[in-house]
Amino acid sequence: MQPQIEHVSDTALMVAACRALEGKRADALVSDPFAERLTGERGMALASSSPTVALMQFGIGVRSHFMDELLAAAFEKGVDTVLNLGAGLDTRPWRLDLPAILRWIEVDFPAMLMYKAGQLIDSAPRCDLEQVSADLTNAVERAEVLDRAASGGGTPLLMTEGLLMYLPAATLDALAAEARERGFRFWLLDVSSPELMRQAHGDFLESINRVRAESHLSGRDILDVAERHGWTDAGHRTYIQDGARIGYQRMAEIRQALGIPESVRPPADDVSGVWLYQA
Repeated sequence: MQPQIEHVSDTALMVAACRALEGKRADALVSDPFAERLTGERGMALASSSPTVALMQFGIGVRSHFMDELLAAAFEKGVDTVLNLGAGLDTRPWRLDLPAILRWIEVDFPAMLMYKAGQLIDSAPRCDLEQVSADLTNAVERAEVLDRAASGGGTPLLMTEGLLMYLPAATLDALAAEARERGFRFWLLDVSSPELMRQAHGDFLESINRVRAESHLSGRDILDVAERHGWTDAGHRTYIQDGARIGYQRMAEIRQALGIPESVRPPADDVSGVWLYQA
């Protein structure tokens, strides 16, 4: 029987598996030497069970590449603290060349943080790493982690990779307002439109949807929430336009292998991609 996504944490295993698979390519868009040990048998089984795993792998590679690129741009603007909400199995504190004085705070469920710490026990992060457990749908716990990151002053950045599409709409709205109120200067996020999600995941999307909040938002709706609370675009990379720039031929080959006709593709102005917002 094919493994099924049973908890949102399973998606972190699947994403790590895609990074591990991507890193084995000569033309890899992201190199993560820690991904394979983090994903384990379950993560690889989840990814492999998807008929669109090649497309998922490419998509995660593109997302990771663009997140790294815009994160570097934020550091050039003076960011000295990163609050990574729903950090999952992200390995940037280990795999990126970061300044030792950079403050990086990871937030996730206790079990996820414990699992990750155990797998990386013999590898030291390159920056000042803190790990905090919290349920982001809980207003008190969310406030505590936001206050913790903002308490040091400086220029904090909020990072939410692969997270926002799972949250209840009310939680997303509160997060956009609360982070700005506490002085966060930047917000690095990603969004995917329903059209792109259907194409990337096929029938596997039903499994993903089971662990998303009933009131979840997608694509343009997420960006609208951020902009309504005063966040403005400071740079972005879209999967359709910018993704084609770094992987057009590979994408064409994947679409052909999956039998996706040219007529079935998101519109050129699809907002799916990685966005760096500033307050």
